[in-house]
Amino acid sequence: MEGAWTTTRQAEAWNLATNRRRSRQQGVLAGLNTISQELEIVDAFAAYGSETSGINVVVIGDIGRGKSSWIKTVCVLRQLVANRQVVILDKKPQAGVGEYSPLAEALGAQSIRFRVGGSGACLNLLDPAISTRGDHTGGIDGVVPAGQESLVIAVLTDAMARELDEKEKAAVGAALSMVNSHARTTGRDPVIRDLALRLLNPDPSDGSGFGPRWAERALEWGVEPGLALLRLADRDLSGLVDAPTSPAVRVALDSHPLVHFDLSALPTEGPSLRVVMTAANTWLANKLASRSSHYQQTILVVEEGWHVAAGSTGEIFRGNVKLSRGLGLSTVAAFHHPADQPADSPARALMSEASIVVLFGQARADDATETVRLYRLPAGTEDTLMRLGRGQCLVKIGTRDPFLLTHIRSPHEIALTDTDAAITGPPENRVQGEVLS
Repeated sequence: MEGAWTTTRQAEAWNLATNRRRSRQQGVLAGLNTISQELEIVDAFAAYGSETSGINVVVIGDIGRGKSSWIKTVCVLRQLVANRQVVILDKKPQAGVGEYSPLAEALGAQSIRFRVGGSGACLNLLDPAISTRGDHTGGIDGVVPAGQESLVIAVLTDAMARELDEKEKAAVGAALSMVNSHARTTGRDPVIRDLALRLLNPDPSDGSGFGPRWAERALEWGVEPGLALLRLADRDLSGLVDAPTSPAVRVALDSHPLVHFDLSALPTEGPSLRVVMTAANTWLANKLASRSSHYQQTILVVEEGWHVAAGSTGEIFRGNVKLSRGLGLSTVAAFHHPADQPADSPARALMSEASIVVLFGQARADDATETVRLYRLPAGTEDTLMRLGRGQCLVKIGTRDPFLLTHIRSPHEIALTDTDAAITGPPENRVQGEVLS
């Protein structure tokens, strides 16, 4: 039988075990497919429409398995190269500052540091950039981020450890409108102390909007919310969200493609960290809504996702995340120990609603089991998750089958994403050549 000429390209068909090559070429590279040894793209914006219906990302795994290095490389540095804007809510401390501070400094971006008491930056809970009810002139119909009123009510709900009744909500809403109106006439920004004092010492005419039957009694409806707001302004939230927004925050999105909010000095206990993170998320969502016609792709990085995923403020954060497609905002949230999150918590909802899931190694069997259940992974994946080495992960992109990936960093990225300096010393004192995170 006479032979025929062929090529090595055609000969690939002889090996039925060889994976079909990916046809998509656009997007951010993440590493090598462990099985096929091909480069893999993990990019929420590039995958949207063909492989996913959303653009939010969740990264899960134990401490020290490579989550932070992955996020800093794939979700920050390489996104900047792709001409996207990145905003970081940085809670993890390192050498007295936020973990991302050296990265921000290397890229020439200012680290905006928050401290309780007024010695740091402030993001006004009633900043005019956050609309009263979330609507924006020139925004996209149906894309309505949380506004001042829902944000204040969420903060009060958590602070008072109970739901506000309808009378209290009505009083807060009415007082907020009056405080904003008065601030506009005086040419200054309203703050929560103004709102607290208006609730505690209303003008005699403040109740007129409730009709003659309730006008006088309505003046008493805001007493408890007013006391709670005054306490927050004087104590737990002092210097954080109770004054006009700092100039550095106000111009952050316009001054550099990387925006670094250093929250590492805020206490984990109490409302300050959760409120500042939610206020920053709401401020960002409102800013993006007002400039939605610019079509700027933006990434929000929240390394310690469980901090924002609790209480009523957690519901606000989750609600803003649901608007990701309309805002062009991809939220990257990192979690560890998914088994510890209650089934009805906003944290669990954030994890389950992500379109791209990156799973690093997990030592606890209950975490691995819960992860497999949460993402409907094949039976036996629990063992795979518990055997993953440092820098190895299992990636699930939309409807695509999950695949194993080895994260690769360049020497320059290794230097910029190092998180062990406090333990191992300067880079020149360590063995060079490490590639994996």
